[in-house]
Amino acid sequence: MEEKYLKDFVIALVVITIIAFGIHDYYLMKKVNKVPMESRYKKIALSDTLLSKIQNINSSIQDRKEFVFTVKKDPLEQNLIVKTRKDMEKQWQEDVSKIVRLQSTVITENGLKLATISHRSENKTYYIGDSFQYGKIVDIRLGEIEYAYNGKIGILKVEKLPDKPEAILDDSGKKDREYNW
Repeated sequence: MEEKYLKDFVIALVVITIIAFGIHDYYLMKKVNKVPMESRYKKIALSDTLLSKIQNINSSIQDRKEFVFTVKKDPLEQNLIVKTRKDMEKQWQEDVSKIVRLQSTVITENGLKLATISHRSENKTYYIGDSFQYGKIVDIRLGEIEYAYNGKIGILKVEKLPDKPEAILDDSGKKDREYNW
């Protein structure tokens, strides 16, 4: 007889377990049915156009990260448009250093003829027959040299340095600077 109760007990336990699982499944199904088909965050979701704009910006940033600058000046420098006096002075010095200029000629008492030519911020002394940037020196006279280049004869005269532009001349005579603001 004890086995009979044990058998009934196991059957009752299985039935109760099945009923419990059924109730549990019912409540899970109710929760699933409560989830709306469209999200409540739909209004703040990304539209296709906004998403494509974001992707374009991202690819542009990636392109700029990979870009290699080949300029010597800092591209982020703010005064590239307006040159300062220091910038203009430097530009003038660079321009003057590029000029091939006869600086002086000397004829000594014993007839030795010398010419000093400046180029690229260097002053070099030349004699008749020496070669320089424009060719070969043929003759040196007071204040000028005669040179040959590709079969043509040219004359280079003594020149003074070009004048500085007025914008970079020293304004030490002014007591107060005038500001435009």
